[in-house]
Amino acid sequence: MKNLIRNILFGTTLIGLTLACGCRKQPDVTTADNPPEESSTDSLEARIDKHGVEIMASSDKAEARQWMKQPAHIFFKADPKAVAQFVEDFYQAGAAQVFIADIEEHEGKQYGESLFIVLPKEPALRTKIFEVGSRADTAFQNDSVTDKGQKYLYYSLD
Repeated sequence: MKNLIRNILFGTTLIGLTLACGCRKQPDVTTADNPPEESSTDSLEARIDKHGVEIMASSDKAEARQWMKQPAHIFFKADPKAVAQFVEDFYQAGAAQVFIADIEEHEGKQYGESLFIVLPKEPALRTKIFEVGSRADTAFQNDSVTDKGQKYLYYSLD
């Protein structure tokens, strides 16, 4: 009788463990009824354009060459010489405008937090700008973007 009870308990425990281990969450599958979490309107390029509209409407931006001439205008972490070179490279490649954006003021100094580029519509110029942008992505450790017809490029400098 003891052996029978022990075998029943052992069997029940074994079945419980098998069921517990066999139950897993199924992987997410993208279907028409279950779209991917990030839609094309949430792409990095789309988010940059959305932020770009905000930057263009704000007063927390300045033309990059002019802003960088002032000794009280600095960056938290970025090398000013590297930023200045990218500003020139973007203009030489055909950028419509280059700004220092998301400017904050602390103790009489202005800190530029981003480099912001207004893109032209001409495909040949855009190609040149995106080549410069690829180098800027690496230099400033930003996620790379590709040309998807967006209006702006944005590089965080902190």
